[in-house]
Amino acid sequence: MVKKLFKHEFYAYLRTMLPMHIILLGIALLGRFVQLFENDSTAYSIVFVSSVIVFIVGAIVCTVLTLVFGIRRFHTNLFSCEGYLSFTLPVTPTQHIWVKNIVAVIAQLVSLVTIALATCVITLGDVCNEIFKAFFYITKSMYAEIGFNTTLFTLEFIVFVVLAIATSYMLFYACIALGQRAKKNRIGAAIGVFFIYYFVMQILSTIGIIILAVFEQQLRLPELFSYLEKHPVTAVHLVFGVSAVVYVIGFTIFYLVTRSSIKNKLNLE
Repeated sequence: MVKKLFKHEFYAYLRTMLPMHIILLGIALLGRFVQLFENDSTAYSIVFVSSVIVFIVGAIVCTVLTLVFGIRRFHTNLFSCEGYLSFTLPVTPTQHIWVKNIVAVIAQLVSLVTIALATCVITLGDVCNEIFKAFFYITKSMYAEIGFNTTLFTLEFIVFVVLAIATSYMLFYACIALGQRAKKNRIGAAIGVFFIYYFVMQILSTIGIIILAVFEQQLRLPELFSYLEKHPVTAVHLVFGVSAVVYVIGFTIFYLVTRSSIKNKLNLE
């Protein structure tokens, strides 16, 4: 049944996101077509700048709509009237959450790849060649300097992006799950939960910075910073490692809150 759930979820994303991706690629092709008539006229400059602005806006819209659609799918399928059907399926709340999160992350990654591909299309030619030359030059230089660490950095960056996206979605899931406990205006309650979370995190971050500033000598932070400054490769690995741990902890907390709300405090419309 989980396979069918995955299939249904992917199909829902495909129906909505595919047209948007095609439109973005079409905008990129149109922008590239405009560049074929490059000249020094004011009219060309206006049309060219307009095409670039439209493309940038399209890329932003593509990213934001993918996020919004993923959040909406979670809310609609599990906490609206559709929830009565969803929870009659032989699927556990845990499986529902994981399916929604995994497909949402994949959809967001596909959108990022589409944006990258569209960027290559609109810059096709000398600009695109220079970008690729710069990329390969930097990669070659990094391999010459730090060797296999370049591959590790790439893998760590990919893991970082995936965890960041997955945790972001799970945060919104937790806000929705807590917000649905309200008797009225549940969407407003979910938004309120998010802003409360954001406010609390800002306070905790400020307190953490103050504590580090006050006890930097006791925590031997100057020695740590001096060591990391002399070993930049280790510093980068440490940043990725700490970030991954933070995201995993956050993901776990948001997941447990969401699952607990669904299993123990489910309140469908």
